[in-house]
Amino acid sequence: MSAVLNGVPAITIHGAHCGSGGSSGANTSTAGPAAAPTAAPSTPAPSTPTTPPSTGTTPPASTGQSFHIDPANGSPQGDGSAANPWQTLEAVIARGDLSQVQPGDQVLLHNGYHGEASFSGQNTDFITIAAAPGEKPQLGRLEIREGEKWKLVGLTVSPSFTSAGYSGSIVTLGERGPSTDLILEDCYIYSALSNLSWSLQDWIDTNNGVNLGRHGTGLTARNNHILNTRFALSISSFDSLAEGNIIENFSGDGIRATRDGITVQYNIIKNAYASETAGDANHDDGIQCFLFNVGTGTLRRLTIRGNIINNREDPQQLFPSPLQGIGFFDGPLVDFLIEDNVIETDHWHGISLYDAQNSVISGNVVDTLWNTQRQPWIKLGEKNNLANGNTVRNNYARSFHLSSDSNVSASNNLVVTAAVRIAQQQALLGTITQQFGKSHPVSNTTR
Repeated sequence: MSAVLNGVPAITIHGAHCGSGGSSGANTSTAGPAAAPTAAPSTPAPSTPTTPPSTGTTPPASTGQSFHIDPANGSPQGDGSAANPWQTLEAVIARGDLSQVQPGDQVLLHNGYHGEASFSGQNTDFITIAAAPGEKPQLGRLEIREGEKWKLVGLTVSPSFTSAGYSGSIVTLGERGPSTDLILEDCYIYSALSNLSWSLQDWIDTNNGVNLGRHGTGLTARNNHILNTRFALSISSFDSLAEGNIIENFSGDGIRATRDGITVQYNIIKNAYASETAGDANHDDGIQCFLFNVGTGTLRRLTIRGNIINNREDPQQLFPSPLQGIGFFDGPLVDFLIEDNVIETDHWHGISLYDAQNSVISGNVVDTLWNTQRQPWIKLGEKNNLANGNTVRNNYARSFHLSSDSNVSASNNLVVTAAVRIAQQQALLGTITQQFGKSHPVSNTTR
């Protein structure tokens, strides 16, 4: 995480209504006139939590039979044993051999290219498909069309392994039929390893990362590294979880949450590419929210907790894009909790919730490292005059705009300083690394 002091004095603005947010898919960012600063309370906001709660399903280690798939040493005539492994996951699925694997079993993938895997299946207990210990198997694409109780662990998935490539998402879970308890964990997912030769159009045309699909409930993306994508992680499933992921280098949105009951926590989201002024119509968000397949409409019970969002790490980054931090512009948004996030952004919208009701914004730190007019705020906005009964407390930002909610409870919201931002970010990074490790287990990238 970068920590560059820009020397711009912070101000706090209370009760200034400033513009409107954008619509789903292409957010509109607007700036309002600066109001006179008001005195800030002296009590500091609380520090970030030390133990991140995990709300997803974590199945026990496999106690059943182990099957082996080895592209180099396997055979189409294999029986899946360690001594006589199957050859590739794609071939195993095509022959129907995956039906031999029973609930509680695990399938271990050895080094080499396993093709493109797409399958379905309902299980009474978890079946785990995982990298064999110490090995890094590769897949061109991965999809569970519909299913229950599958866990995918430690896999590297990229269209760069395929001969022709493809468009769309690299990993998709639960998009074609009813699905629950699907877990994607510790995987390395990227369109290409390097983006140094990419044009603006390459950024616009590149693959999306992970899609937790529309027919899912209770899906989990945990501790994955998603690199060089358009829309990195889309959550279109109910009551689902994204935690501990590294979202690095994206030209659309870092995370999209579009269904009730989603939790997005302890992710690191960094480096937005391809700005509107350069020719990309999408307005990038670190985390964006809108009602799936509709845009504007009621969403309920989203929790956005303990995420680090960094607009860009490299001052010389090619095709940089201003990044709306947490931009939720299409409500009503009911019973939302936005807490303990640290956001560094070159945009006015640090945290913006429009038409929020009975929601809480607490313990967040919003700041900029860039000496521009875009000084990030925390804002309660409105499009339909529906903002009501929200709580905004114990936050740091450059300014606060809360007048859209005449019944807001606002307390202890302070002017951010570089010292506060750095301390809170370091504390939160320590919390994340304690839970998920200092580096990713497959890509070896330091968080």
